[in-house]
Amino acid sequence: MDCAEAHLPPLLTGMRWPLLAALLLGSPVLGGGHCWGQRDSAATESESGDAPTLWQRGDVHRDGDLGGLSDVGGSLHGAQHLSQFLAAWYGLLFEASDPSPADGGPLEVVHFGGSHVQAGRIGWAFRQRLHQDRPGVVVGCGIQAPHRLMDSNGPPERGWSSPQEWTGQSCANRRHRGDWGITGVEAQSLVAAPVSCWSGAPAGERCISEIRVLSRPDSAAGWQPVLPQPWMPDLGAQSSAGIAQWIGPEGGSAPDTLTLQPTTEGAQVLHGVEWIPDHADFVFHDLGANGASSTSWMRNPHFKEQLRTVSPDLVILAWGINDAHMAQSRFDAERFSRHYGALIDTIRSARPTTEILLVTNNDSHYRHRHNPNAESVRRAMLDLVAQREVACWDLYGQLGGKGSIDALNTTGFAASDRLHFRKDGYILIGELLYEVLVRAAIQHWTSTP
Repeated sequence: MDCAEAHLPPLLTGMRWPLLAALLLGSPVLGGGHCWGQRDSAATESESGDAPTLWQRGDVHRDGDLGGLSDVGGSLHGAQHLSQFLAAWYGLLFEASDPSPADGGPLEVVHFGGSHVQAGRIGWAFRQRLHQDRPGVVVGCGIQAPHRLMDSNGPPERGWSSPQEWTGQSCANRRHRGDWGITGVEAQSLVAAPVSCWSGAPAGERCISEIRVLSRPDSAAGWQPVLPQPWMPDLGAQSSAGIAQWIGPEGGSAPDTLTLQPTTEGAQVLHGVEWIPDHADFVFHDLGANGASSTSWMRNPHFKEQLRTVSPDLVILAWGINDAHMAQSRFDAERFSRHYGALIDTIRSARPTTEILLVTNNDSHYRHRHNPNAESVRRAMLDLVAQREVACWDLYGQLGGKGSIDALNTTGFAASDRLHFRKDGYILIGELLYEVLVRAAIQHWTSTP
């Protein structure tokens, strides 16, 4: 199979782009011994059921249970602070017959958050919509964190295995100490052991040009990918960032299951792996950790260097649900804003041209009652739009505001704890995020002289 053919999705929407643009602009939404210990009933609930079927649930234009959602149009604030990303996103969607960015690299989005992001369904839904609406665009799944190697939950189409037992450390757990980087987690083995991971794509479907291995700076080069063809290490990538990179032969491909062999004896650590498709146009990274708050990634010593190496065009910050999961009297909105400001400064210091999108909390319960802190988080984030020149997607308002978590639970989208979501709920959020950014790109283009 030719590499270009391999990227075409099996189903095409058949929708013409002018019609899609009119639709988005003119119509409202219708409506073991592991130290990890972060896999709970809500995580299992989010993965319940069979693999998601296209348009089964979460499609905002086809599901009758979503009549309570607000119009997509008014949910994005500060879109003017995403001008570079929206221009490139518009070009990817509507303009180029060859959608590759002008600089030769893909348009990259890094989505940070807690358990909502770690579940992996949001990014899955976003990438799936792009596959359907823009056939031929080469989409990468981003960095794969070793959650399942550490006996935690993770993206459903990805997996990890090893003959040895691995434990894990997470920046979201205050008792843990690790040399974390951009993924916020670190898998650890006391003895050298091979690790296998799979990407969810059948063998030969993707043409992979590069493979990245993320670890501590003194450990990243201690892994050797086992591949059917000779791959060359990119020694320039084995820097203080803790990212080792291998370059594949022209037209080569990687197997659906990748085995990493340690090159040294003794204890091993691993932060993540990334398959980079040949001539990638767009990459969406899901980097979440169960229980993570706005301060979690501030504990990561290699976060800044690894973020600079990944070089995202857009960073989505979806921390806050864990910051606010407490009694109203304990939540300090000013402290929350200061932490977000520090994160924004770190991101801009790593890559000044990166644009930033904040995401407000969904409605939730705390101790079986409505948690009013979601409104405080929303106000704090909207204040940061002007103060720090960032954008904000008001997911809280988009889903219906106060009381919406109860309605979403009744219709099967939200989990029984009324804090997390079920599979269809996370797919819904990914669909909505996609719709918001497509509409914003169209509006940005039509308002630009």
